[in-house]
Amino acid sequence: MEIRDEIRRYMREHVLNEQVGIMLGWPLDDTTPLITGGLIDSIGMVDLIRFIERRFGFQFGPKEVDAHRLDTIEAITLLIQRKLDKGTVVASTI
Repeated sequence: MEIRDEIRRYMREHVLNEQVGIMLGWPLDDTTPLITGGLIDSIGMVDLIRFIERRFGFQFGPKEVDAHRLDTIEAITLLIQRKLDKGTVVASTI
């Protein structure tokens, strides 16, 4: 499964089920603002970071993630791909 597809699945299973607006038909695409649009709060952001770190087998440094870098599926996918391309992957915990 591609990175983008895994992030979409995570969002649908863990975030969107809790969001009435999305369930009523608002679209979720690769550029939908997740944090600045109010779909993910600070706790949701921490949960997303933990999912990414476990799933892709690396840890983010304190300055590597912020609301801007995690605001869309497109940005998240790019962030993960760059991290994987750097070869900073450690053993996955999943």
